[in-house]
Amino acid sequence: MDIIIGCGYLGRQLCTLLPASRRQQLRCLVQSQASAAALKQAGLPSACLDLDHVSASTCDPDLSDSDIYFFAPPSTIDCQDHRMQSFLALCAAHPPRRIVYVSTSGVYGDCGGAWVDETQTCKPLTERAKRRLHAEQSLINFCTTTDCQYMILRVGGIYGPERIPLQRLHDITVVCPQEAPYSNRIHVADLAQVCLSAMQTTYCNHIFNVADGHPTSMSDYFFKIAARAGLAEPHCVPLAQAEQSLSPAMLSFINESKRLCIDKMLGLLKVKLAFPDLQSGLTDCFEKLNTP
Repeated sequence: MDIIIGCGYLGRQLCTLLPASRRQQLRCLVQSQASAAALKQAGLPSACLDLDHVSASTCDPDLSDSDIYFFAPPSTIDCQDHRMQSFLALCAAHPPRRIVYVSTSGVYGDCGGAWVDETQTCKPLTERAKRRLHAEQSLINFCTTTDCQYMILRVGGIYGPERIPLQRLHDITVVCPQEAPYSNRIHVADLAQVCLSAMQTTYCNHIFNVADGHPTSMSDYFFKIAARAGLAEPHCVPLAQAEQSLSPAMLSFINESKRLCIDKMLGLLKVKLAFPDLQSGLTDCFEKLNTP
């Protein structure tokens, strides 16, 4: 049985890749009843699992031999991922076969623009990244004691046809392109394929960087979107003014410059990216946006 914990944008994309035989036993678990209802309306088998309020009365599912895709984001209480902890406690009596966890490349912190592979020491700067690292460690500890398998994906920024910020482009401020630090990204369709490959491969208990292998910058991303859409370029400021001018979300990209090495992903998972650079990925996005 395939189970997607936190079936949102990525989860829906993954559902389209599952073979028909696997979709018959698919379960999509989400945080709220509203999300479950939306998935059911889209024809996906869904149910609510509120990981913020797991108690002794919560059903203890038999997940033996199940394949779990854990896409649920952490709560924002502190620097721990209590949702991951709650889920692992819930399935401790009947561990799954394998858990694929989508983490973030933010666990590495700032690397000064250097190329980074999976042996890089983790030094997360933001609370969000610290929660993700805590989730990784919780998962590894769980799998060590239960013989459940894990695959951890440290993912760059996710983009796709439904995530192109056309409506808010004029409100975005970025660092001038010539000074903008490196950032990494992956098309949602390629990420879904990586998740499926991580579940199906004979390898297990690995950590992978996941990106398209051609890092540019957030400024380049927004400028290319503006050019393709025929819109005005976003406002840009010198790097020295970033702290005063950029949003907190944009600052997190500016303060954590790195280039993700994806050799391990390409080698072990045998993934052939459909969109290995921003140009090909945006071409796909705009083609789908223009499709009735």
